[in-house]
Amino acid sequence: MDIQTLEKLIYECKNEEAIRIVNNISETKDESYLNVLIKHLKSTEDNLLRNQIALALSDIGENEALDSLIEVITHPRTKGSRGTLLYSLENLDYVSHIDTIANFIGDPSLEVSMQSFLLLEYVADELSNNQKEKCKSIFESKLKINENEFVKDALELLR
Repeated sequence: MDIQTLEKLIYECKNEEAIRIVNNISETKDESYLNVLIKHLKSTEDNLLRNQIALALSDIGENEALDSLIEVITHPRTKGSRGTLLYSLENLDYVSHIDTIANFIGDPSLEVSMQSFLLLEYVADELSNNQKEKCKSIFESKLKINENEFVKDALELLR
């Protein structure tokens, strides 16, 4: 398969076929698809396709995809479908975006809240004092509004 075939399938809304190609890219970690995957990660309205693209980008492991993943995660249109997108950050160097991720701890979606907490837990020892203070401030503000166990645990993790 080539890049043009993948693009054609996506433009023709043949998402099941496109997902098969994306899964193959994921298995082979083919970096030649990086730009087209990022482009369609940001533009597709199909949650399943977007999630598979995010997982493929994670498997490829190029930090070039990080900013686009964060952009998609924070976009209002992905509300209700952010769990897999957050999971896709695990193979990337996301420490610089920890304050953005921290904002999702305590989210009404258990999957989103738990995945965000796990991402924080994985890098807690790598955070600068400034990053820790920013996150603590986020968690303290959240606790004033809602007593959430993930938020309490996250705050305790950074103390």
